Amino acid sequence: MPKSVDYDLSQINAHIIAYSDRIQRGTKEDRATPACVGALTTAGLDQVTMAAIPESADVLDTEIREALAAGARFILILGGSGFGVGNYAPEVVRSIIEVEIPGIAEQIRAHGLTNTPLSGLSREVVGVTARDSSGALIISSPGSRGGALDTLEVVTPLLPAIFHQLDEQR
Repeated sequence: MPKSVDYDLSQINAHIIAYSDRIQRGTKEDRATPACVGALTTAGLDQVTMAAIPESADVLDTEIREALAAGARFILILGGSGFGVGNYAPEVVRSIIEVEIPGIAEQIRAHGLTNTPLSGLSREVVGVTARDSSGALIISSPGSRGGALDTLEVVTPLLPAIFHQLDEQR
């Protein structure tokens, strides 16, 4: 078993983006965002902001960049990871990150497959914006409550190691 990394996650600002026309318009209840806020708070992240935006690649790109400028170091996008109309989250995330971490996305899909075969339809992308302490972790996750929680069940135990690695001084 690898040695655990001691890292104070309370210093990490997180931002959750509900990427859904229906949630943004208020015609669908957002069950995923509150569940994710709870999971992140339990994991030790004290500062979690939220936004609901329409399914537009340009709007998503702007929201991510504004969150990064405001100091977010963990951005979780809920929705838009499939291949339907408006599902552009993976493409937008790839245009912003410097390093993709495909192993984590594979872990998330594998974990999700224990709950539903639909997990294989996700084009989830995980990556960091830089290879140093200026780097932020960005994840495009399924928008369902179950898919989002599957994502965090895999990712939250990895957060200390991810941010420790980003913050390491060489």
